[in-house]
Amino acid sequence: MKNSTISIIVPVYNTEKYLPSCLDSILSQTISDWECVLVDDGSKDNSGQICDEYAARDSRFVVIHKPNEGVAKARITAYEHSHGELITFIDSDDTVSPLYLEKLSRPILEEKADMVSCDYYKLENDRREEPLTKLTGTYEKQEVKDFIASHYFYERKLNGYGMTPFLCTKMVRRELVADGLKEGEGMWFGEDQIAMFKMLINCRNLVLLPDRLYNYIFHEGQAVKRYNKSLWEEVIRLLDKYKELGKKMSIKDGLKNRTWVYIRRIIYEKMAQEDMDYATYKQHISYMRNTPYMKDFFRSWTLDFDKKNRKRYWLLKLKLYRLSYNTMVKKRALKAKV
Repeated sequence: MKNSTISIIVPVYNTEKYLPSCLDSILSQTISDWECVLVDDGSKDNSGQICDEYAARDSRFVVIHKPNEGVAKARITAYEHSHGELITFIDSDDTVSPLYLEKLSRPILEEKADMVSCDYYKLENDRREEPLTKLTGTYEKQEVKDFIASHYFYERKLNGYGMTPFLCTKMVRRELVADGLKEGEGMWFGEDQIAMFKMLINCRNLVLLPDRLYNYIFHEGQAVKRYNKSLWEEVIRLLDKYKELGKKMSIKDGLKNRTWVYIRRIIYEKMAQEDMDYATYKQHISYMRNTPYMKDFFRSWTLDFDKKNRKRYWLLKLKLYRLSYNTMVKKRALKAKV
């Protein structure tokens, strides 16, 4: 088979329930010039067998079976076995629109873009949500750096990133991919975010599409949705990597905004999901507040967010942990039970 223009990288681990829908959505693409590299990362269910079945039906699927080493290593392995000049990433429990490859590849092939990003839907419990539309447009050379400094980490009107920070929803020129994937190796939280950021800062031409072409499927048992104490260490590691990679850019304010988004989401979404008692909450938040990175964050910065987030921030800044617990964890946990 001749080398394809587009390589789709799909790391696979214990997703037998969702994998067929993912692979069927790839088969439904409106263009046919692609290969899909499936890396079975030591799955303990029937995911590896499903990969082999699809490869037997269509030679564009390439399957690699390997011992479990984590998603970052799986993506590197897939990249090393790929041939396309354009690379895109799809998680094995997600799906894409039939127009996904066509629309993401067009700006690269016709307008010489280095990276193209689309928007997405969030699907959970048979509900389809439309997150706030990210920024759109074309950015060239210095405009890319200005976008990173002013909008990437935090866009006020979106209360979050100005573009999706994940490898999924992206198509990238091959020459930008290898160094990016290596940056995320060894991380278990945010490995794709730091890989994507490394690719982005080397990007000369960026295109952000308004089209929602990717479906994030949220389901019970996803590792990314669970909380444990070491998550704080991984978040700080991620933030330190951002700081190092962006040291030649003016990302300080944006990164501080992003730090608060991580803190808020870990507490309000992940810790609250565990229905955590106050004693455990206080222990974990005290640990977070006493790390050097977070000490500096709370000492040197006042939040420029909406009223609700300013209140949450000041409760932590002043170490009013009981009020913080009642506001951000207990109330959220009770709401989830209703």
